Amino acid sequence: MKSLRPNVLAPLAAAMLLSLTLAGCSNDATTSAQFAASATPPSPGLVKLAQRSVSGSQVLVDVLLNGPEPALDLYAFRFAIRISDTSAVRFVPQSSYVQSVLVADTGQTIIFDVDASDPSELNIEVVKQGGGAGNGLTSPAAVVIELTFEVLGSGGSALSFSGIGASQPQAFDRARNPIEAVHFDTASASLAGVRTGGGGY
Repeated sequence: MKSLRPNVLAPLAAAMLLSLTLAGCSNDATTSAQFAASATPPSPGLVKLAQRSVSGSQVLVDVLLNGPEPALDLYAFRFAIRISDTSAVRFVPQSSYVQSVLVADTGQTIIFDVDASDPSELNIEVVKQGGGAGNGLTSPAAVVIELTFEVLGSGGSALSFSGIGASQPQAFDRARNPIEAVHFDTASASLAGVRTGGGGY
């Protein structure tokens, strides 16, 4: 009697080969974040958006205060970041935030208040608590806060500073007076999604 096994296995082997071939010809495309800072040159006292790192569709953005400005009495920051197109870019909330511009003295703590209830406007306060003095900035730059944004497709959005409510974006001294030497970039940065790969076979 002739064995039927070769006839049974042949179609199965052909199907597996076709499946592997199709898997190697993927239609999937990936979206990567691409950040562009404003053209405003850094200068002492300027707060500006800068890229820290990119991971796939997400980018870690530093809100940087440029220095040195050793005579400042930095105690608090209060400002907003506007996202011009929320269908293209979204803010990614974090369980904790990083900063280096405010230096906590004895009895002081640094607190963050990040309000993302409006997807188009991220309201931010970074402030010392516990009384005491502010601090100056002796380094070329320090981080006010690090924020994560994510691109949602191949579109893009402007990221710009604004005030909260009717106020201007501001830094404050220990007496909660605005610090005139600190000013926020009036030009926008941008964040876009770049799609690569795909195309089929």
